[in-house]
Amino acid sequence: MRAYPLDELSSAIGPEVLARRGVLSWSVPDDPSARDALLDAIKRQHGYVDQDFIELAPDTPNLDAICAKFDREHLHTEDEVRYVVAGEGIFDVRDENDRWMRIDVTEGDLIVIPARTHHRFFLTEKKQIRCMRLFANHDGWSPLYR
Repeated sequence: MRAYPLDELSSAIGPEVLARRGVLSWSVPDDPSARDALLDAIKRQHGYVDQDFIELAPDTPNLDAICAKFDREHLHTEDEVRYVVAGEGIFDVRDENDRWMRIDVTEGDLIVIPARTHHRFFLTEKKQIRCMRLFANHDGWSPLYR
């Protein structure tokens, strides 16, 4: 994972700065038992009780319409949790001064964007990502646009 201010591409934002904003991240191990142990611990600690998978690819029907739901600034009343199983994506998250922080996620990254945090999501030029999504409550996951 790589994080940086959107207006200063050469600067880096460390995990401690993201954590102060409530954005949490992990590098998920390749080993299946270590991966499952980490995911189980995160689920227990944060109260995530359900999961599913989402996959987007260049041949996904209506890909542009699907992406248009998430590339506009929005928030959710529940955490947005994504474990990138394959591919890559981009999250832009508002910092405490309402400036954009860009977070590039790739295979093995797990990110938690806290509830009520304005953000947006984009695919990269590859237009391919497969993610496990974790939920505390599906009802709070609908996007609320700014």
